[in-house]
Amino acid sequence: MSDTQPAHRLRVTFAKEGPLRFVAHLDMMRTWERTIRRARLPLVYTQGFSPHARIALAAPLPVGVVGRRELLDLWLGAPLPPEEVAERLGAAMPPGLRVEAIEVVDDALPSLQSALHSATYEVAFDSGAVEVAAVRAASEQLLATESVPWEEQRGDKTRRYDLRETVLAIEVRETDGRVVVAMHLSLEQGRTGRPQQVLAAMGVETEPTEVARTAVRLAEPGVVA
Repeated sequence: MSDTQPAHRLRVTFAKEGPLRFVAHLDMMRTWERTIRRARLPLVYTQGFSPHARIALAAPLPVGVVGRRELLDLWLGAPLPPEEVAERLGAAMPPGLRVEAIEVVDDALPSLQSALHSATYEVAFDSGAVEVAAVRAASEQLLATESVPWEEQRGDKTRRYDLRETVLAIEVRETDGRVVVAMHLSLEQGRTGRPQQVLAAMGVETEPTEVARTAVRLAEPGVVA
């Protein structure tokens, strides 16, 4: 169905885990399109020589990172109850993909990408692998620092930025035999925080057992995953 037809915008909150955490962003978009087709939902497509499905993920999830409450917008050519859409999608999803919630949203709202504000993460270590007091002290020192100049190489490009500006909050706790570093990081354009860079700035070199993005937060009040 082309986007000349009336489009009904739905926002899907979903989990991405298990083997799917190793699926990259573009492949994840294809996975969603296949899933929606298998669910026989009336997905809207763009016009033009090469039509594309009208679906949009809020923010790319780094490969290997679990997503607990990710956001996806999709446009349907006919109004369907969110409960029915959730049921159809659930029956068509591959292992590791799970719908948590679906709501109808106003098509006049900004795109997910332009509304991004921040995300919360949980980075877990086995209790014996790191010293909780040392990790907590490192987090407090980072938060007390006004500026942390940072540089990272991506291909032939060098990105320089203030890493401290990307860190909104850090909390370190020990629970169920694990040390968990909970982070609240910016997702704003040009100021995107990444858990691995924050750990490096804290001097934590131990590989975590799991990195999970627990929520994606939008700038509009009341539209938070």
